[in-house]
Amino acid sequence: MKHLITPSIAALMSALFLFTPAEAADHLDTPTVIADPAADIGDLYAWTSADGRRLNLVMDIVGKRFSDQVQYVFLVDSGQRYGATTVGTRLLCQFEAAGVVRCWVGREDGVQGDAGAAAGLTSRSGRLRVFAGQRDDPYFNNVRGTRAALNAAAEAIRADQAPPDASGVPRFDERTVKRIGALWGQTEGGPARNFLAGWTTSALVVSVDLGLVNAGGPMLAVWGRTERRQEVPTADAGPPPPGAPIDRMGRALTGNALLATIGTDEAANALKEAYNRAGPADWQDFAPEIGRNLALYDGFDGVAGNQWLVEAKEASPGRHRRLAALLADDRLWVDSRQTRCEVYLAVERRAAGAAVPPDCGGRTPLVNVNAVFRSLLIRGTPDVADDGVTQDDRAHSTVDFPFLAAAVMPAGSTASVASAASAALAVSAVSAAAAASDPSMPSRPAAATTQGVIAIANLDHLIHQHGTDPAAWELSLMRLQFLADYRVLDQAAALAAPSTVDAARGAAGRLRQARALTTLHRFAQAERVLDAARATPVQRAALLVATGRAGQALPVLRDEAARRPDFASLSALARAEAGVGRLEAADRHYAQALTMLDTTWPFPAAAVAFARGLMWTEQGGDPVRGAAFYEEALRLLPDYAAAGIHLAELELARGDDASAQSRLLRVVRASEEPEALALLGELHLRQGETALGREEIVRAKRRYEALLARHPQAFADHAAEFYLGAGRDARRAWVLAQANLRERPTRRAYLLAIRAAEALALTREAASLRERRDARHAPHAA
Repeated sequence: MKHLITPSIAALMSALFLFTPAEAADHLDTPTVIADPAADIGDLYAWTSADGRRLNLVMDIVGKRFSDQVQYVFLVDSGQRYGATTVGTRLLCQFEAAGVVRCWVGREDGVQGDAGAAAGLTSRSGRLRVFAGQRDDPYFNNVRGTRAALNAAAEAIRADQAPPDASGVPRFDERTVKRIGALWGQTEGGPARNFLAGWTTSALVVSVDLGLVNAGGPMLAVWGRTERRQEVPTADAGPPPPGAPIDRMGRALTGNALLATIGTDEAANALKEAYNRAGPADWQDFAPEIGRNLALYDGFDGVAGNQWLVEAKEASPGRHRRLAALLADDRLWVDSRQTRCEVYLAVERRAAGAAVPPDCGGRTPLVNVNAVFRSLLIRGTPDVADDGVTQDDRAHSTVDFPFLAAAVMPAGSTASVASAASAALAVSAVSAAAAASDPSMPSRPAAATTQGVIAIANLDHLIHQHGTDPAAWELSLMRLQFLADYRVLDQAAALAAPSTVDAARGAAGRLRQARALTTLHRFAQAERVLDAARATPVQRAALLVATGRAGQALPVLRDEAARRPDFASLSALARAEAGVGRLEAADRHYAQALTMLDTTWPFPAAAVAFARGLMWTEQGGDPVRGAAFYEEALRLLPDYAAAGIHLAELELARGDDASAQSRLLRVVRASEEPEALALLGELHLRQGETALGREEIVRAKRRYEALLARHPQAFADHAAEFYLGAGRDARRAWVLAQANLRERPTRRAYLLAIRAAEALALTREAASLRERRDARHAPHAA
């Protein structure tokens, strides 16, 4: 699976928008996949039933809920012998927003309904049975120990302490070999622990008659893929066609353990993105890269040439070519004539001449794939659990449908997909017809995104899964950004404490520290931490933009966008351009960034829509255009608090009180957001509901003061705005506006301080502030 946040995701967060992640057999995946948990395949299992009549299939998905915009596909190729398949069968499932699933086995059979009960859903013919819901993740892995071992190997190679032989196998000295082995078998200096203990997965479980999938012969090759959803055809038209691929998986670990194993994040991500989207015809293109990483594993025990299927004991460039070609064909091979399924890679090993007892091969939830796979790669035998973890913490089955142990559900949650999703059908959306007829409306992202309620459920699920891991906070930042969950600031404050800075391990820890300080608007401290981390210019760019120095960041961000034009680089460049008033250029780059966005998760597209709305409303003086972008953000994510507040302000300005009130009530009920409370209070005062209006303004004041007491820099600007308006305390506003200006002297901060000075009739101070603003921020055209 993939349950650890990667440096690439952290970089994406700090660049502009907050994303996420994950780890299991298909762990440490790419930003595109990690940032789309409902499309992120964690594990794939395939084996024959004990009665020899059915093929059992399981696809684990990292998210809590399946997306309404993803196709989940098992591909079963069949043939008469290993390595040669002639017929392919697509077993495809789609989900509606309310959790109803519809599955097809080619054109031969299908089923539709709620498959969340443990008994699953059976087709009329009885030849297809489907379960879709939360179960315990059967994969087990000492992720931290594995990463520590790989880091030790990388350190030795970078220090030229492991010169490669002619086949590329690094010649680690005895000390390094022992260090790699010791680190691999422990977790942070203690006994080895299963990182995924108690992890809950969304499992798509299928049991299908062999007659529906073995048209080419009894030897089956199985792989799984997630695709962008295609429209469901009419009942008599058969299943939908293939959609654009998102993620794929066959054997455990191949895609993530054997591509740029110890390379840079950038190189690994590029390879894995291409790998995830490649069709079978292109799979062998990855064999050379797989071979290079096989050579790395071959050296971990200090004995080169003892890896499974090495072509020669002596060093030669083609030494690992045979195994690389085998693994590049990334399918789980199942001999459906066999009913004993206990040996991982049994089909492949038997074909290679190994003395393996009759076995179907494939992969069941009970097999220790880490021990088999990595041991074969290191020493040629499938009998050592290098990471020290030998079994899962729960008992799973190969015979009792749905095979995976029931998930331990958090308090207050429910296992019913349909009931949990009912609210998704009630969310409001912007009319597509209006968007098409009004040129001021923003264009939608190129592809549909997952319902907002599903996306938030998946976000909260990942946060819960990570527990106290630093990844949980990275994920929680999204709750802060989109849902106004200010509890996240307390977590940021804990990370920003000096003791945490001292304990932070390496540059990654300091960069996380800087993000925490930036989240709290403690920019001066954040800059000092970035200095200590020796942050790159790109890593510093977001802070420069946030503190009114976008002009300094522009050259670096332009170079980065030219070098690597992706969503993160283009959206960061757009934000900086907006910071210097180049609004049309910024808008073009925001739009271009969306074309680079390849995820069904709505958060990044919603964040871009909000940024464009804010830019055109506050800098461009175009509330109509701004409102259209706010509406787009809310179409993508109906609970986006900031977008709801800003759109409500525009609705109040144009006299649409009913819509504004409804929007603000939604925000307040979800988050007790003080700005929304204050706007509601002013609206109710204007409507003659004096007692209610005053009570809401008092609540807003209490909320602001409570937040200021804990995180003064983070709320100085919005609290100052409140006291200049509904709070009616210009003196308090002046104090807060000055504090905000000291922390980040942006054009907007100067304007706020000038307004506060004028409210107190501080003419001299207001004039001085204007001079300082104009000196620092030369006037520019939008």
